[in-house]
Amino acid sequence: MISKKHSIIIRCLVDKTGYITAEELSRHVGVSVRTIKRYISDINYFLKNFGSEIVSVKGIGYKLEGPSKEIMKVDEEARKIIEGFRVDDSLEGRITKVICILLNNEYVSTDEISEKLNISLSSTNNLIASVKDVLNNYELKIVSKPFHGSKVVGEENKIRSLILDYAIKIDENHYILVRLNNISRKEINLMEDIITNSLKDNNIIISDKDFNSLLIRIIVSISRVRAGNIIDKNAFQDSYRFHNYELVKDMMKNISGLLNIKLVENEVLYVSSSCGLIMYNYNTRKELIKNSKDEINSFVYGALKDINLITGIDFIEDTDFTNALIMHLKIFINRYKAGVVADNPLLNQIKSKFPVETNLATIIAKKLKEEFQATLDEDEIGFIAMHFGAAFERRKGKRGKKVCIICHYGIGTSQLLSEKLKQRISDISIVGIYPVRYLDIALKQDIDFIVSTVKLDIKTLKVPVLYIENVFSDEIINKLYQAFNEKDQRRKILKDTFNSKAFFYIKAKTAEEAIKEVGQAMKSKGFINDKVIDMVLEREKMSSTDIGNLVAIPHTILEGAYKSIIGVGVLEKPIKWNKEEVQLVFMVCFNRNESYNFPVFKYLYNFIEDENDVRSALKDFSFNKLMKIMDVK
Repeated sequence: MISKKHSIIIRCLVDKTGYITAEELSRHVGVSVRTIKRYISDINYFLKNFGSEIVSVKGIGYKLEGPSKEIMKVDEEARKIIEGFRVDDSLEGRITKVICILLNNEYVSTDEISEKLNISLSSTNNLIASVKDVLNNYELKIVSKPFHGSKVVGEENKIRSLILDYAIKIDENHYILVRLNNISRKEINLMEDIITNSLKDNNIIISDKDFNSLLIRIIVSISRVRAGNIIDKNAFQDSYRFHNYELVKDMMKNISGLLNIKLVENEVLYVSSSCGLIMYNYNTRKELIKNSKDEINSFVYGALKDINLITGIDFIEDTDFTNALIMHLKIFINRYKAGVVADNPLLNQIKSKFPVETNLATIIAKKLKEEFQATLDEDEIGFIAMHFGAAFERRKGKRGKKVCIICHYGIGTSQLLSEKLKQRISDISIVGIYPVRYLDIALKQDIDFIVSTVKLDIKTLKVPVLYIENVFSDEIINKLYQAFNEKDQRRKILKDTFNSKAFFYIKAKTAEEAIKEVGQAMKSKGFINDKVIDMVLEREKMSSTDIGNLVAIPHTILEGAYKSIIGVGVLEKPIKWNKEEVQLVFMVCFNRNESYNFPVFKYLYNFIEDENDVRSALKDFSFNKLMKIMDVK
């Protein structure tokens, strides 16, 4: 039996016309690339019953192949499993199914609903009565038409609220499940790409939660326009434009053009106003489009002065804190106006571990309600408390190894984690804090480590990743200390065993010739003698040292005065070594007395394991380039 995650992979493959990489699938499912490969094997066993198969092409990705009718059956089975996970057979689950059926049809009869749910007519009628109770909460109702069936009627903005609550769900891996029949997964992926590119082109970084809030409202807008339901212009003030309007308009213009849908200004206003999104840079804390009134700035400085009188602590001098708090409150007010609620998954931990910070956040909440008539609920108070937590950590002192934080909880929690690391580890500098969607930008930073609250695919990254499960635990401090020591040790060993004078271009045609040529070149530089070369050749006869990815590591253990040394030989073209083709030769001459350098073999294998690293080293080959790829500074 396949699981929900197996089913998500199947749905991705069905929606993709071409190949999809393991990296793309890992992001969709929220597991590592290695796990994706294991899941593919599981799915192929399941697909045998349908005469279908997931084929793979190295370097390109995966594709689902088989008879179209059988693939449709596989797709339907996957949909059932996903919906079975999300929508169960409880009363609430059945209500959700009925609402989705009504939303996806102009009219639908009770018989059709009964057939789709596989329940009796009497049970269906009882269920529809419960659905009507739900619709009353949205000021919507069901009307019937003879010979046609029933449909949901009411104000368009209320129907859209119903869609957002019942027809679109986001799971714990940020996978968006859409139960709207006129929107395909391929189109959703297209929208996601357009939004991502637009944000990056404008140097805007937003949280994963804000991204999904924007995406699902665009999905709803496109779906309703396709069904001929345009939102009423009276739902908005004609003279009012949210600060994010122009950027949202640009995104929707691109999406509408590619989907061949006419861009409607009212729909831009709907998305702009309802997504509750503030466009700003997470790291600079600069709002990209300034609010001319800037009331929040004045509010924050006034509130912090009051807190100073109560606590004696001057938070105003901490510009990182004030800028982050101002921006957070602007985001909150935008969300509040749009009716968007932000859940705080860390609320209970925050309340128990940060009582003082929570009390200060409560003062902010009280003053905000007095001045703006906007109510900060407990979840929002928890977010604000994290900003105070970061400020307290920052007050303990500033420090300076380069670490990037990937965090999906929000700005305040990210800042708290940042300050905690800087306070507890003296040799550290936080060079950036990013949501997981902006991992590619984070990787462009000159960093030594990534600390992440999200499980990332470590094998595809060049930078060590330390996963932190509990942001309030000191576990990450110990992990970082160990990682720092490991990295320093690796760099020292590689510096001790590689030498720029032991890099050679060779013209050998066999493995024996390659070893002799590298050996003689090393001998000419005084690194080894003829006896060492003979020992390497003797070791090669016992077992071939070609290990794949165009690399061979002939080696020997020696004693005496010679230092451990790795001679590197590169061939213009690959040669047949034994079973594998080889173009890069690492001739390791290891002195038994230098046992502290023995981990060099592990570090070499880590490098060789990545085919892209090897090919990169072979291109324009040099000592400095290899050292850079192996991160030896």
